[in-house]
Amino acid sequence: MNQELIKQLTYYDPKTGLMMWKKRPLSMFKRESNGRGWNTLNAGKVLASVDGKGYIFCSIMYKQHRVHRLIWLYVHGKWPNIIDHINGVITDNRLINLRDVTCQQNHMNQRISSKNTSGVTGVYFMKAKNIWCAQMKFNGKTYHLGSSKDKSEVVAIRKAEEKRLGFSERHGESHAY
Repeated sequence: MNQELIKQLTYYDPKTGLMMWKKRPLSMFKRESNGRGWNTLNAGKVLASVDGKGYIFCSIMYKQHRVHRLIWLYVHGKWPNIIDHINGVITDNRLINLRDVTCQQNHMNQRISSKNTSGVTGVYFMKAKNIWCAQMKFNGKTYHLGSSKDKSEVVAIRKAEEKRLGFSERHGESHAY
């Protein structure tokens, strides 16, 4: 897969974030009837299949691709490292909502885990000592930030560290369903 091929097969509108199939030349198919059938069913349609995690994907040459990654290739001519949806809406593929980031940068823009029990990312209750604790994983290391019997103190410590390190403002937000 390269930029030339993706531009031959699709059209992308950066303002809407939609990627659509173009009509394919019949020479791309083993049989003309297959090509005519494919074009009738697909040409002009939006790539809109959604995978189990909620990302839009498509299949090209018998391989599945997440559309936000294809968009990056389409626009920039190279495969991205990791694509972050800045606003957290993984179906919003407008170019202004996509950025190529490192794994660490992507984690700094994540919503709260569905497994979280405290309601705040990086904050947990230690039953054995009857205290709240704050921790942060950053650059592959886990750091203990502090603990207290007062949950709000620990939350403030965690939020201050997120701000100091440049986490996004929406980091740790609840999932909107």
